[in-house]
Amino acid sequence: MADSKNLANANQAIEHYIQRVTELSQLGQKIPTNQDLLKIASELGISDEEIQSAQRQSQAHFIRAQGYSSLRHWDDAIEELQEALAFNPFNLPMLHLLINSYLGRWKDKHNSQDEEQIRIRVKQCLEIQPDDQESLNLLAQLDKLIISYKYQLWGLGALGLLVIGSLTGFLFLNNMSFNLFSENDKKIENIKNELINEIGELKDEQVLLYNQLLQQIKEQGSIDNNMQLEIEILKKEIKQLNEQHQELIKKITQSNKENLPVTPTPNNPPQTNNKTETKSP
Repeated sequence: MADSKNLANANQAIEHYIQRVTELSQLGQKIPTNQDLLKIASELGISDEEIQSAQRQSQAHFIRAQGYSSLRHWDDAIEELQEALAFNPFNLPMLHLLINSYLGRWKDKHNSQDEEQIRIRVKQCLEIQPDDQESLNLLAQLDKLIISYKYQLWGLGALGLLVIGSLTGFLFLNNMSFNLFSENDKKIENIKNELINEIGELKDEQVLLYNQLLQQIKEQGSIDNNMQLEIEILKKEIKQLNEQHQELIKKITQSNKENLPVTPTPNNPPQTNNKTETKSP
């Protein structure tokens, strides 16, 4: 029971230690020195063995933070990295990942506190390694994103002003046009009535023309029927004439056959007896 109580007190002291170191890192632009860390540990009653054990656990916090960062869970990644850096404040990869996590959360929420923490952590990286290019690249990326975000805000503001101006102008013109149209309502009504009358007259003329056209079509149909009847009669007459012509040709042919002259046939010559008569002695 006493061991469990001591373990709980130790864990609580370590949590207070992490909180104190994190606050110190966030408030200042410098990384807490070893003297600062030893002073905080002494005030909280944390032994050297407990600090060494916590330093070994900081690597596990770093690994978990990498997983959270890959999933874009920025809050969880930042929390894990703060605990990891409390016992390894000079670890550049941890600081780089923390800056990147702050940057990811800034993209989502555009929180000024995240921007401030990015700049503080970049300066801490440069304090550890003055030529740290990774932290400078992250800072340059932040500056570009801020400029782009400001342009977006300006564009939205200009668009809003344009919309407001357009609506104001539209309402003004609409009011003017309404007044002008209200004065000419009677004229418009008269013109409308005149147009309706003209349309009615045009419809009447259209009906009349349609009836005339229908009558002409009927008459044309009657004429076509009469012509068809006459054509049939002519066909019959032509057929009769052809038959009469054929009959006449037959008669002429028959008559020619009957009137042909008879040519005489030559008589047969008398037959001679070729046998020689023999004289009797």
